[in-house]
Amino acid sequence: MHKPVLWRGYQMKTEKVRFKSGGHKLVGEINFPEKINGKLPAIILFHGLSNSRRDCPLINETSKALTENGFIAFRFDFYGSGESPGEMRDKIIDILEQNTKDAIEFITKYSQVDSNKLGLWGRSLGGTFVCLLPTDPRIKARVVASSGPIIEKIMEEKLEELKKKELELEKVGKRLPGTGAYKGPFEFRPAWFESLKGLDSRVLENLKNLNTVLVLGTSLDQKVTVDSTCMVMNNVKEPKRIWVFNTDHDYGGFEKHAVEETLNWFKKFL
Repeated sequence: MHKPVLWRGYQMKTEKVRFKSGGHKLVGEINFPEKINGKLPAIILFHGLSNSRRDCPLINETSKALTENGFIAFRFDFYGSGESPGEMRDKIIDILEQNTKDAIEFITKYSQVDSNKLGLWGRSLGGTFVCLLPTDPRIKARVVASSGPIIEKIMEEKLEELKKKELELEKVGKRLPGTGAYKGPFEFRPAWFESLKGLDSRVLENLKNLNTVLVLGTSLDQKVTVDSTCMVMNNVKEPKRIWVFNTDHDYGGFEKHAVEETLNWFKKFL
């Protein structure tokens, strides 16, 4: 049974779920509109590397807006995040990529979901997976927020710098913009860097096959530059659209505008 919950004054149904992926049981939640007549389009939302399904910037507002407008919204904690098993240092690209694929197959089994009308939304590394997932006739539209196709290069060049900043901010009770409540130490094992090899070329090659993509970015981003955001835009096919907001990786002050653009995109193509 779906348990009705009240979220910011809007009545909807939320079901907490668990599904298998890569030998682990991941935790997620599905938000349903209060009234469902027939099958509805579903959006799968992917959070960032150091976030979870609850604290990733934009994810709560986006899920709420989608549900209010008749979509089913499904989000989950990647392996090493939130309520799912593992810690941040246990992550590798192969496992996270499998998580995204298994999430899509999981949601399509729901009787309320129109499996031929799926949308993908991802922010930061979650957006990279939106770029990496191959064309699929079931997936009609994608939204990529603050994500670039050169993750391997960014991690090599900026990780130590970002880690130092993160640790300095932690001492005074703060975090880098867009960084959530990561599990365990803020560190990556050698297996993580090994799993990054070849990722950039895979993403760039796959982008050439994609269309119906909305690209969101921020001009003050310390993690994903505007150049990276534009690289996504330049490599996908029409129809496509880009919006760059004058804020940082967490979209502070521009949440409403980013969510509105996302909602309009999915309403147009789903």
